[in-house]
Amino acid sequence: MSLYARFIAPLSSYKSLIALALPVALQTAIFSSKSTVDTLMLGSLSELDIAAIGLAAKAQMIITFFIIGLSIGGGQIAAQCFGMKSEDGQRKLHTTVFITLLLSVSTALLFFIILFFFPSQLMSLGSQSADIIGKGSDYLQTIAISLFCFAYASSIASGLRAMHQPGIATKISLIGVTLNLVFNWILIFGHFGFPAMGIKGAALGTVFSAVIECVALYLYLRAKTHPLTHFRLHHFNALRRQDVILVARLSATAALNSVVWAAGLFAFHAILGYSDPNLLVALSVLAPLEALAMSLLIGLATAGSIIVGNLVGANEHEKLPLAVRRHVIFSGVIGIVTAVILSLLEAPLLSLFFHSDLPSEAEYLTSSLFDIMAASLVIKSISMMLIVGVLRAGGDANFCLVTDVLAQWVFLLPCAFWLTHVLGFPPVYLFGLIIVEETLKALVCYWRLNSGKWVKNLASSLS
Repeated sequence: MSLYARFIAPLSSYKSLIALALPVALQTAIFSSKSTVDTLMLGSLSELDIAAIGLAAKAQMIITFFIIGLSIGGGQIAAQCFGMKSEDGQRKLHTTVFITLLLSVSTALLFFIILFFFPSQLMSLGSQSADIIGKGSDYLQTIAISLFCFAYASSIASGLRAMHQPGIATKISLIGVTLNLVFNWILIFGHFGFPAMGIKGAALGTVFSAVIECVALYLYLRAKTHPLTHFRLHHFNALRRQDVILVARLSATAALNSVVWAAGLFAFHAILGYSDPNLLVALSVLAPLEALAMSLLIGLATAGSIIVGNLVGANEHEKLPLAVRRHVIFSGVIGIVTAVILSLLEAPLLSLFFHSDLPSEAEYLTSSLFDIMAASLVIKSISMMLIVGVLRAGGDANFCLVTDVLAQWVFLLPCAFWLTHVLGFPPVYLFGLIIVEETLKALVCYWRLNSGKWVKNLASSLS
């Protein structure tokens, strides 16, 4: 088969991938921007506010990553159910989303108790300053209620993506981030007669926007008589124990994978930045830029997972090899384009963070790491598509978790610590270890892909 026939002629497959990827990418970028907005707005007030929200945001990030992971796991089974293209498949999809929602809300309740009743104990794990602990505790205690809204929105969004309707949740998320910006401006600085509440205002802005976003999503789906609106008591009574265990097992694995990966990334930055404050500044500057650049790649991987899940659920396994090759190649091309664009925009992007006419050591360091970060996007685009978009979507979540743990916690972190703190290598050179880590993951995943053991129709196991 010619290259044209295999990769260029069937443009419809790329159109489907892009149609799913763009809304997810936009929603990911919107989600990433929320904490950045809070930090930028509070930056004009005091360093204590910045330190408090920075520490509180780390706890919030771990919680949200866990809930997102639960939703992703349930959404992958839902995608397989949707691929069945039958009434039984629709029923199983509804059941899967319902179980995912119950798991997410239950998890939100657990974290609500921690944030609402023990916020100071949580903050004291990262700071000994009474002022930072106090301000951070106020923020965590206030946003605790928003976890239920996030659990609902995240679960329903995963279900909508599985049904090839990602645009609905994205539009609602755009409304939410806009309201968050407006509420923050009013409550942080005190406008329209409201008192200036600082970090407390940022927390209230997050809560108000989350509640409105949640209600808006429900009312929109109800107005459209969407099947994901209707979850009744008889649906709960009809749940089978084995179905709950099946969805919970995959969801918990995906959630643990998300948290382990986020914790590993934090540990890597901590190892590199521990001995050099300038490097810590550089990593802090690059983090939001990389998150924004990664949004499209995450969108592509998520879109790929839906399409692969549909094929697995429909038992159209003969179509998988070609679909996977197209997805991986397309994701790699997008990774290259993203890296090139990012490199071309390096100067204006860094100027947003560094305003001095004379470049500081931190700015020089950031510029050096910028090129490595941009280059890493190419291999990250491939490894992410293989792990999130293919293997996990095929039902091989345990293998993906083990691969991430081994690559990050057995290879990356020990190597970074040993080379930095034992051999005394300059930390800036070790940032390139990320490229090595992602390459190892891609090679391992490629081996697993060729084994054929990753395809598991979980939808058929539902009753």
